Amino acid sequence: MLKLYFNPRALETLAKELRRASWGVAVAAAAGGISGTEWTPPWLIIGSTVVWVVLQCAAVALESLKDEKDEK
Repeated sequence: MLKLYFNPRALETLAKELRRASWGVAVAAAAGGISGTEWTPPWLIIGSTVVWVVLQCAAVALESLKDEKDEK
């Protein structure tokens, strides 16, 4: 049987990687918007903003998790 254990370091690492990914999305969207068209398509701005916010929220949620077992 597979057992999963709470690992605070793994969650911290995952949160850090989600933050990096969110900034990667922002940079890629900016590069895509600048790449040759005169204007940035609205779907690119809206889509990249939504992805950035979702990844940032997931990172904050992961960073705020605590192990209740260790506090008792």
